[in-house]
Amino acid sequence: MLTRTISALVALPILFFVLLKGGIFLYIATFVISIIGLYEFYKAFSKSYVVSSWVGYLMTIALYFGFLGTFSKDYFTFIVSAFMFCLLALVVFTKLTINGAMVTFLGFFYVSFSLSHLILISNLDNNFFIWYPFVIAFVTDTFAYLTGKLIGKTKLIPAVSPNKTVEGSIGGIIACLIFSYFYAYFFNPNFQLYAIILGLVGSVLSQVGDLIASKIKRIFEIKDFGKIMPGHGGVLDRFDSLIITLPLVYYFMVLFNSINNY
Repeated sequence: MLTRTISALVALPILFFVLLKGGIFLYIATFVISIIGLYEFYKAFSKSYVVSSWVGYLMTIALYFGFLGTFSKDYFTFIVSAFMFCLLALVVFTKLTINGAMVTFLGFFYVSFSLSHLILISNLDNNFFIWYPFVIAFVTDTFAYLTGKLIGKTKLIPAVSPNKTVEGSIGGIIACLIFSYFYAYFFNPNFQLYAIILGLVGSVLSQVGDLIASKIKRIFEIKDFGKIMPGHGGVLDRFDSLIITLPLVYYFMVLFNSINNY
């Protein structure tokens, strides 16, 4: 517990600095986290699959390279298309199997593509929305844990995560609704109504993200994805909820801006 607390005390100031400064700091941090997370993903799946990890790393580099310039959306479509055809070619000309190609492709989307939405959010709003995925993920996780410890009795999905309870899950959702609403109330009053919807959906998906990571670890019989954060595990252990909530917040933000500019 002490190690976990010390890690958090070290990591939180770095997180706040990166989010506040934005720009190149956010870009570098997101890219590094994506590469490490992708490595952890491929390492876990390589226990059962032959993964073409180098293709995933190259596509991740190409994806983030696109954020450096004023590339059109066609560039990112090209990246995905090139990735897919490259993997299919490897299936034909090498020992890479269809299953291995699918795992390679999945890792890129699950980790690199999802985390890249933090840069997309920052490009549109580096003041209000940039903090929202963290509000959703951290509040849900904290209060789900506390509620589960206090009154949790009914197991949620014991086959996937034996310590999670229905009561804890509901507690996390309620807390996230409240925090989401008041976060909007103080910093963006026009978003208050939408905040309730985003808080609800975001909290549910945040917990789903946690369960996805738990399921993967259970399948491959590993305790943690990595050891980069003592007491917390790897990047995927710490950012499993954010991986799901980042795309949600970004597209919700795009929808909100579209409605208000209509």
